[in-house]
Amino acid sequence: MRKSTNPKDEHTIDRSEPGSALSSRQRVILDALLREYEAALMLDLAHDSYEIFKLAERFARSLSGLFKDRFSATMLDIADNCIYSYDYDLFVSAVSLESLKSRFETEDFFSFVFRSITSRGPEYFRMRMIKAKEGPMAFIGVSCIQDEMSRELQQRRLFEGALDRARSADSAKSTFLTNMSHDIRTPMNAIIGFTNIASAHIEDRERVEDALEKIRTSSNHLLGLINDVLDMSRIESGRITINEKKCDLNDIVDKIRNMLQPQIIMKELTFTVDTDNLTVSEVFCDETRITQILINLLSNAIKYTNPGGQICLSIRQKSVGAGRRYCGYEFRVTDNGIGISKEFINRVFEPFERESGRGGITSSGSGLGMSIAKGIVDMMGGTIRVESEENIGTQFIVDLEFRPAREAEVASIEEEENKGQVLEQDSDGNMAIFRVEESFPDGVKSEVGWIEGRRLLLVEDNPLNREIAEEMLVEDGFKVEVAENGRAAVQKIMNADPGYYSAVLMDIQMPVMDGYEATERIRSLSDRSRARIPVIAMTANAFNEDRRKAAECGMDAYITKPVDVLTLRYVLRRVLR
Repeated sequence: MRKSTNPKDEHTIDRSEPGSALSSRQRVILDALLREYEAALMLDLAHDSYEIFKLAERFARSLSGLFKDRFSATMLDIADNCIYSYDYDLFVSAVSLESLKSRFETEDFFSFVFRSITSRGPEYFRMRMIKAKEGPMAFIGVSCIQDEMSRELQQRRLFEGALDRARSADSAKSTFLTNMSHDIRTPMNAIIGFTNIASAHIEDRERVEDALEKIRTSSNHLLGLINDVLDMSRIESGRITINEKKCDLNDIVDKIRNMLQPQIIMKELTFTVDTDNLTVSEVFCDETRITQILINLLSNAIKYTNPGGQICLSIRQKSVGAGRRYCGYEFRVTDNGIGISKEFINRVFEPFERESGRGGITSSGSGLGMSIAKGIVDMMGGTIRVESEENIGTQFIVDLEFRPAREAEVASIEEEENKGQVLEQDSDGNMAIFRVEESFPDGVKSEVGWIEGRRLLLVEDNPLNREIAEEMLVEDGFKVEVAENGRAAVQKIMNADPGYYSAVLMDIQMPVMDGYEATERIRSLSDRSRARIPVIAMTANAFNEDRRKAAECGMDAYITKPVDVLTLRYVLRRVLR
């Protein structure tokens, strides 16, 4: 056996045998090949002997006194003194001559990882074995892979963390789907059940009216669930937009009070509003989104406050530095309800989460209300936080900044907004008007009889939707003709006399030609009287981008399905005037 263990020599080459002398070029090549190893040796499997080519200084220092004449004895001493206890059996088994001879019968090279005790604590090493082409010889190289393993472990922890979060989200969504399945089936069961009751008692007017009222209530609840899911989807995909217009915060609060009054009265709650601190109530903001935030927070307060409890909505104007164009506003929704548990309060804004089983209050709804509120607040550059104590009450605090609607700015901004933008929109975004006629055509100026003689073209591919809309319009006194797609609608308008149709009610998603393209074709007609016919979108597409596209392609107004008869009548009145 020939070995060198000089601690100061990291690249030791034995040159005592004839022919062992290496040229400078060969030494450079050998050094390059051995660079990744801290220890390198050639093993003679037949004689259990070895020759060391390289031994790093720290190896030479820590292994001093452990080198024996036989390879197997040396490995056993190293295992006893240096190998981490949990890897002892692995190491001894891997370096035994029997194991090496057996593996080299089928493999030309292999490696294994083990931990060794060093001055820096346990470190990871890799031992690589490569069988020589001739003779029972093998190369063995040992390299430290502690940094590599640390990076790998860190990546694994990051991956496991991401996996845990994904599993948590997946679990939350599974819970959400379970809850939604129950919550959707509940109003659907009522709708189907009361439809059957009404059919079975068709001659009993009172019972039919009661069934229809319950069907209407259940339908509105079902629509609310669907809208929540759509809103959350828009927020998560970044498709929600903030449309600022001149608004009065006092007016917004009054509308919210009126909307929630039936629930407040039904539950015998006391609802107070405090806006005494407001000095600038007229601001530029998105009324629809502000209303949505406050409705979600107040609905939550109503739900988790017992009968006879108190709820308060307060708006406080914050002081701002001189020269600031924006004013700060703090919205507080406070109740003395059952509060939020310590276990749940950190998850209150998470999607699909809802707390149930407390205070005798059953959990219903999508579990998205708080997530939607936070998503909108985040998009508006504000903050939302919650303070709560069980059986004492809860307080949600929203901080937002708005630009005051100063007189000089209002005129120029409103003038700019009116160029092809929304002139009027309801708080739920279910209706929007882009253009209106300032006078009745054909000399019809009276408020009475404005429907008389008006013929509408209803463009709808779904037979049931077509039947419902036609019935609503005929009941109001309109004459109605139908087209099953956009191309048929354009053809009917081209074939009809100018002024024959007073307006077009246009579905968006249709076969052959959709509503957008059909409207653009109508607007491009050479005859001006045909090209200017009012077109109203009547569609299930309920996103802001759908409303924008409707305005851009030349539509006059926009109504979402399910269509409310009063909304439809109002829009027609505005567009036809």
